[in-house]
Amino acid sequence: MKTKPTFLFKLGVLFSALSLAALAVASPPLGLWKGEIKIPGSSLAILVTLDRSEDGIWSGKIDIPAQGLRGFALANVEVGEFAVGFAMEGVPGEPSFRGVYEVEQNRISGDFTQGGQTLKFELKFADEAVAAEPVPKKGIPGEGVAGEWFGELAVGPSSLRLALHVEESDEGSLSGTMDSLDQGVNGLEMDDLLLEAGRFSYQISRIGGSFKGDLNEDGSELRGEWTQGGRSFPLTFLRLAEPVAQNRPQEPRGPFPYEEREVRFRNEAEGLEFAGTFLVPPGEGPFPTVLFLSGSGPQDRDESLMGHKPFAVIADALGRRGIASLRYDDRGVGGSQGKLMESEVGQFAGDALAGVRFLEQQEEVDLDALGLIGHSEGGLVGPMAATQDEQVDFLVLLAPPGVALDKLLLRQASDGLRLKGVDETLIQRIELDSAGDLELIKDRSLSRGELVARLRERSARIRAQYDEGVLEALGFTDAVFESSLKSVSTKWFRSLMNADPSDYLDRISQPTLALFGERDVQVAADVNAEALRASLRRAGNGRSLVKVQPRLNHLFQNCDTGSIEEYGRIEETFDPATLQLIGDWILRQRG
Repeated sequence: MKTKPTFLFKLGVLFSALSLAALAVASPPLGLWKGEIKIPGSSLAILVTLDRSEDGIWSGKIDIPAQGLRGFALANVEVGEFAVGFAMEGVPGEPSFRGVYEVEQNRISGDFTQGGQTLKFELKFADEAVAAEPVPKKGIPGEGVAGEWFGELAVGPSSLRLALHVEESDEGSLSGTMDSLDQGVNGLEMDDLLLEAGRFSYQISRIGGSFKGDLNEDGSELRGEWTQGGRSFPLTFLRLAEPVAQNRPQEPRGPFPYEEREVRFRNEAEGLEFAGTFLVPPGEGPFPTVLFLSGSGPQDRDESLMGHKPFAVIADALGRRGIASLRYDDRGVGGSQGKLMESEVGQFAGDALAGVRFLEQQEEVDLDALGLIGHSEGGLVGPMAATQDEQVDFLVLLAPPGVALDKLLLRQASDGLRLKGVDETLIQRIELDSAGDLELIKDRSLSRGELVARLRERSARIRAQYDEGVLEALGFTDAVFESSLKSVSTKWFRSLMNADPSDYLDRISQPTLALFGERDVQVAADVNAEALRASLRRAGNGRSLVKVQPRLNHLFQNCDTGSIEEYGRIEETFDPATLQLIGDWILRQRG
């Protein structure tokens, strides 16, 4: 499921860096090394760049994509006939890395140690094609602050790329917006912009953040601090000649061979109207048709997140193969009515069936090949709807939950922490505390006010049992806690935590294609795929196919680790081979 505040701790990064001291039989070549730390059940991808000055002094940088870490300068880099070493200062657990450079394989491998835990590692010399994404090294000169700016906000070992778009009116007043590129959040309106005596400041009321910084002499940099949630972080913006552009090569761009219509349909039972896009392929119909169901939280019709539009990409690929589709804005999003966070997840099945009713009235739709495509939470809503209406002829489920949602959420958070190298003992402790929070959240006898009060009291008691340094490393603050409370106490979230997919999957008779990403850390492929297979067996459904797709994450992108932090940095939106598989399977359902 997509990123949500999962419990009362915002789980941060402890496994943040490496140090290296390796025995070697020769000096490794300069340039980029790509590899991984082998974490139990997973791995942590790393990129290390080694360099040497003319006078023989070594230096280096490290990237850890899963943690949003890029270009972190290494300290104490030493390379000799029998040793290679470097470190990252100020990292908890005093990480160290010792290994051997194997000349023939152009590989460094050995033992990595941090906080008393020892793991295996491997680095291989890489081609330039896999080098880390370039980052501007310096800004261009200019006057004032109007224009395009780029900065990276480092929070511990992680970083977020930010872009500013500042305009100045003829009267001299300033306005602008900020984009958080890696979170796919664009157009955050900047408030109270002020440039006075070379000092620039602004606020973003929507997220409770602010920036204050000084413009340098030639106007190429803004160097200052970002403040949010009671904490401040250094932040430097560089002036750019053009806006930062994220490359999304799969995003559909016209002219298209198919027709797209803006449509509206109603959930008559609740009196809500929905806005969507009906895609009609070229040629003569009727066509096999699918209705898209989005993941958790308020989503637009394209399921836009982190700069990607997965549903638009899938619909485009299917439309070019003669498959019609309807994708629509969730409750309260875009042109659709309603309030998603004040609705229960079961009500979304009614919205889906309203979409099915609309499609039944369209002459281009083949009524014998009308199915649902659900991603993540949509993979729960789809089976809910299918058990209520025999007009649904087939299901395509992408990363669907197969186990109860409270159990899924605990596994999701623990896997994320393991991927970031958090100590297993601490993970188990956090999981136990979080399970207690979820039991309260699931208790339907508690009003929202009672739940909030109980969670506040419980959080204060638990927080007192943790070392302040651990809480800081995990990113826990009062602001984070209050933000989490708003989400976990909603009607939507509480209903989701009480949902068990087997209640519906055990009764599915329609042909079903269920796909999982091997490296998905939000809906773990192992337990959820097996649970879904078991449900389909209990349903006596012999017309189903459950597959785990190698190397893919929750969004079905080819990835290094599967971590959420990677989503926005990966150019690919959806694996082409999986797109082909989905289209082939749907076309076989016709007739």
